[in-house]
Amino acid sequence: MESMKTPSTSVFEKIRRVTLFLLAGFLCVLSAQAHEIPRDAQVQVFLKQDEQRLTLLIRAPMSAMKEVEFPLIKDIYLNLEKIKPSLEQAAQLWFTDNLKVSQNGTLLSAPTIENTRISLPSDRSFGAYETALSHVRKSQWDLPDDLVWSQQYLDIEMAYPLASSNAQIGIDFGLQRLALRVGINLRFKLLNAEEQAFELDAKEGVVLLNPSIWQASWRFITSGFEHILSGTDHLLFIACLILLAPGWMQLLGVITSFTAAHSITLIASALGYAPSGLWFTPWVEWAIALSILFMALQNIWNPSVRRRWILCAVFGLVHGFGFSFALHETLQFAGSHWMVSLLSFNLGVEAGQLLVLLIGFPIARMITANPQGRLISLVLSALIAHVAWHWMVERWEIAAKFLPPGWYF
Repeated sequence: MESMKTPSTSVFEKIRRVTLFLLAGFLCVLSAQAHEIPRDAQVQVFLKQDEQRLTLLIRAPMSAMKEVEFPLIKDIYLNLEKIKPSLEQAAQLWFTDNLKVSQNGTLLSAPTIENTRISLPSDRSFGAYETALSHVRKSQWDLPDDLVWSQQYLDIEMAYPLASSNAQIGIDFGLQRLALRVGINLRFKLLNAEEQAFELDAKEGVVLLNPSIWQASWRFITSGFEHILSGTDHLLFIACLILLAPGWMQLLGVITSFTAAHSITLIASALGYAPSGLWFTPWVEWAIALSILFMALQNIWNPSVRRRWILCAVFGLVHGFGFSFALHETLQFAGSHWMVSLLSFNLGVEAGQLLVLLIGFPIARMITANPQGRLISLVLSALIAHVAWHWMVERWEIAAKFLPPGWYF
């Protein structure tokens, strides 16, 4: 009898374990859905520096603050009579614990939370620092009772004590977990300076509000260097030039013309001498793909470097506009060193380009020295042409939307 009970007991035990496992998985799915991270969140910030104090006013969507339990009525409406401790908890959890402000590279101590309040989506007080400050400090909120918690905003006033009034100030919001993409609209006024504005992503990390000339220069040198190394389309264009160059002098000629041309349009764009319409960017991206396809096909059908520098100069003008798009997003961080930062970015691009040449040209020489070198070059050029063609098709779908009606079938 004992031997007959054992298999039955074993079967029931397995069923129980499987059931518990499935139940645990189901609960995990429900928990993940309940704490789903929002796709986008927009945060507004004012920062003002006084002699011994740094004041920050922050407005953020409450829907992104999933880890805070706000007191609710009927599981949906905010209980305004009991909301104050939860607002302070949210301010502590999402901002004072994550926000890092430094002076001359030294982190300041945690800020004090001066005021917190709820604001309606229709509130327009954050249009200026003075109105935002007055709004946050109001003791009477004048809010309706039926406020859905996920549709409101949390407003915060916090303050940092400053050890010096003329130090360089850096700020890292640390809000990456607030949403998949967190946009920050920062408007700041430092002591004895005009108000400035930044539009940045929370992933930007530390941002210097008043960088020195050397800090700005180094930031943009590294930015340009990283941009050229991460720009696949620019690298493929250079690869086309390297594959066909018979020697350093010929390669130097075409690269010099390409560099001079893209430097002209890069600087001209930064100075505001390029079109600013929405149509311009997609058409430039399409033209860059066309330049890669053209050079790759020339490697296959007409492998001659004679007068190639003219083509490189023409295509370099187009690529310079492409470089300017990346520069435009970061030039706001140049502080008062705008021109130095522009030239530094271009210097970083050239440094990255030089690194590619130093690595790529010896490899190309090894290929041409191979008995099958011509065939290998043809295959590589064909692959580049294939990639460029697909880019052209994809980018055409976007660029063609800006054509007049009837031009695109």
